[in-house]
Amino acid sequence: MSSDKKQNILFIIIFMGAIICSLYLSEKHEMSLKTNYNFTVGKTLKFEYNDGFKDCIEYKYFVDSVKYIGCIVNDSNISSPLSKFYKVKYSKENPEISELYLTNEIKDSVEIYKLGFLNKWHRRGFDNLHPN
Repeated sequence: MSSDKKQNILFIIIFMGAIICSLYLSEKHEMSLKTNYNFTVGKTLKFEYNDGFKDCIEYKYFVDSVKYIGCIVNDSNISSPLSKFYKVKYSKENPEISELYLTNEIKDSVEIYKLGFLNKWHRRGFDNLHPN
């Protein structure tokens, strides 16, 4: 077998391995959000490029006073979703795994406080309503 064929076979094996690994991690994240989850509130921050090619909206949320950053693919049907609060579903096992529901905007400041966005942080002098 020539070295070109060996390189092509090796490339195909590595490529297939990367696809399988990606599918496995995606399924694992999805199952984590289906079985062991909770809700909090998140605030949309800015438009970003996720993985260098997809438009997404960066958002932050807090779980047990720890700040997390997430990114959701931009939904062109929703206009100007920045600096607004939305419901966030996160994994109890790994809070970095989350989903932001752009169709579920939260406007009631009492609900925002109850869901934990301002809890504890406000008392410690942090202002987590602002993007940074």
